[in-house]
Amino acid sequence: MIKMILADDEPVIIRGIQKLVDFNRLGIEIVGEYEDGKSAFDGILTEKPDIALLDIYMPKKTGIEVLKELKTLGIETKVIFVSGFQDFQYAKDALTYGAVNYLLKPVIREELVETLEKCITMLKNDADGEGGSPEHPDCPEEEGPAAAYDKLVEVEECRYLPILTEILYSRQTGKQERRLIQFSVLSFLEQYLEKRQMGIVFLKNGHIVMVLKNPEKEETGRTLDSILEAAEVQLHIPRCQLGFIVGNPVDSMGEIPRAYEECLSMTGYFYFSSQIKVPVLHAGEPVFKKPATLDEIREVRNQLIEGMVAQDEKAFTDAAARFRRLVCLISEGRRDDACFHYGSTIRIIEERFETMGIDGMPVEFKDILEQARQSESYECLTGLFEGYFKEYKERIKKAVVSSEKKDIIHAREYIERHYSENLTLEVLAGEIHMNPYYFSSFFKKNSGENFKDYLNKVRMKHAINLLVSTDKKTADIASEVGFRDSRAFSELFSRIYGETPSNYRKRVKNG
Repeated sequence: MIKMILADDEPVIIRGIQKLVDFNRLGIEIVGEYEDGKSAFDGILTEKPDIALLDIYMPKKTGIEVLKELKTLGIETKVIFVSGFQDFQYAKDALTYGAVNYLLKPVIREELVETLEKCITMLKNDADGEGGSPEHPDCPEEEGPAAAYDKLVEVEECRYLPILTEILYSRQTGKQERRLIQFSVLSFLEQYLEKRQMGIVFLKNGHIVMVLKNPEKEETGRTLDSILEAAEVQLHIPRCQLGFIVGNPVDSMGEIPRAYEECLSMTGYFYFSSQIKVPVLHAGEPVFKKPATLDEIREVRNQLIEGMVAQDEKAFTDAAARFRRLVCLISEGRRDDACFHYGSTIRIIEERFETMGIDGMPVEFKDILEQARQSESYECLTGLFEGYFKEYKERIKKAVVSSEKKDIIHAREYIERHYSENLTLEVLAGEIHMNPYYFSSFFKKNSGENFKDYLNKVRMKHAINLLVSTDKKTADIASEVGFRDSRAFSELFSRIYGETPSNYRKRVKNG
C-alpha cells in the first residue's frame, strides 16, 4: 500500500477529503492526520509517507516551510497543497519548491484523483530506478540522512550539531577493506549514540555524519574524546585514525545540510592529518594558528638545497623537516598546493644541477607530479619527494669524487651565489686556489664556454626572472644582477634574446 498523511488546521477539511475519495481503491493508506505544520513535518519523518496532502497555511509551520525542509533534507515524499487562497504567488511558490500540484478549496474530486494518480505514477517511476541516485562506489549502501532523521523528532524544542567523521587511513588500503572499516565505524557510532540517546549517524555521499541533539559546547570535546577511547577499545582503531569536523549548531533539521556543507569544505585538511596534533576541527575556524608565507618557503627551500649541495646531513635533514611543516601550513588543506610547492622545488633543483654540470633525475617531471597527485596522504607525498631529495644529494656526492669535477662544481656554485657582485676571473681563481691563467683554460675545458660568457648567462637568467616577476626598472635590474652599466646590460640582452628587456617584459606579460 502507498502511505499518505493529511494535514489541515481545520479537522472538518480532513474528514471531508477522507470522504471525497476511495483511497483503498487507489491502493492508498492514510497513516496520519495532523492539525499543524510542525506535527505534520514530524509525522513525515516518523511515518515516511509516500504522499503528503498539506494545507498551505497552518500553525507552527506553513506547508511551504514543510516542503522546503523536506527538499533540503533530501526526503522524496510527494507533496500536494490545498488552500482557500486563490493567490498566484502561493501556487508559484508551491510548484517552485517541488509540489506535485496546488488545489483550491473546496477540493474537486476529479482534480484530487487525477493528482493522486500522478503521484502514484511518479512513485512507480522512482521505484523502477528513474531519477534515482547511484550508490557511492567506495562505501556501504546508503539509506541517506532522511531515513535517520525520525529519531530526532522526540524533542519539541531542539538544537542540532552536525559532526563529519572521517577515517584517516595511515597506509594503503584496498577498496574492500575500506568498506569493512567504514561499516564497523558506522555501526559502532550508531550503537554509541543510540545507547546514550545523543543523536543519530548516517552516510552522506560516502561520508559518515553524526548529528547530536541539544549539544553543550563544553561537552562536545569530551564526547568526541570518549568516542575515540571507546573506538580504540572496541574496534582496535588508534585514536589518530579517526578525525572530526564539528559544524555550527542549528535550530532546525532543515538547516543541517547547510551546516554539513560547511564541514565538508574542510575535509581537505585531513589529507594533512599527520601534521595535525588533535584531529578535531571546527567549521569556520582556522586549523593552524600561524600560516606560513612564501618568503619563509623560499628561505627554507634555499637552505634545503644548500645543505644538499654542501653535503651537510644535519642542515639538509633540518631544512627538509621545516619545509615539510611550512608547505602544510601554506597549503591550508589544499593537496594541489602542496604538490605545487614540492614540484617547484624539484624544478629549482634541476636548474641548479644544470648550473653545476651534474645530470639530473632520469624521471620525467610530469611523472613525478602524477605520482604526487595520487598520494593517499601528506605523509606519502613528503615521503615521495624527500626520497627524490636524498637521491639528488647522492648524485652530488658521486659527482665530486674527482678533484677536477669538485673544483668546477665549486666554481659554478660560487658564481651562482656571487653573480651580483663585481666578480672577476681573478677573484674566482683565488677561491678555487688556481693561477688565473690556468683557471681560465680549466673553466672553458670543463664548462664548454669561457668564464665571462658563463657569468653573463647566469646573470641573464636572474634578470629574466626579475623582469617577469617584478615591476622594477631595467636599470635597477641591471644593477641587481651585477651590471654596472645599464646600457651594456640592454645591449647584451638584445644580442642574446633579439629584443630589448622592456619589449621582452611586455610580450611575456601580455601573452
